[in-house]
Amino acid sequence: MKNFLFFATFMLAFFAFAPLFAAFNSSTVKGDIIVTDTETGLIWQRSYVSEKTWQQALAYCENLIYAGYSDWRLPNKNELASLVNYGKNDPASNFPAMPSEYFWSSSTHNYNKYTNNNAWYVRFYNGTVCPDIKSSHFSVRCVR
Repeated sequence: MKNFLFFATFMLAFFAFAPLFAAFNSSTVKGDIIVTDTETGLIWQRSYVSEKTWQQALAYCENLIYAGYSDWRLPNKNELASLVNYGKNDPASNFPAMPSEYFWSSSTHNYNKYTNNNAWYVRFYNGTVCPDIKSSHFSVRCVR
């Protein structure tokens, strides 16, 4: 009975926390490394760029040719947040070589009906999702 209780507790804990441990598969295509999230099916650029405003981030992804693909885009806040592992810190992600930096999402955030100067980003140090002014400079990783 003691072994059964241990096993049952282990299995419950495993399945309760399984979403925290997304699986990523890396592969090289035409000299570039892409990362496939096996939970969502999204394909991510492994490399990233820093110091981009929100507008620059959108343009970067829209114009990116990487691994032979030209249909890259800036991820929305939910897609970007799917890379977070709340069981980790610094970085809060299992994504290969994820830095503890701020990354832009394509999702805008309006404080009120008179402004659209803000967009969401994910802080990969601890996994928080926050809005900031679009002229801030954050990192960018594209998705397809």
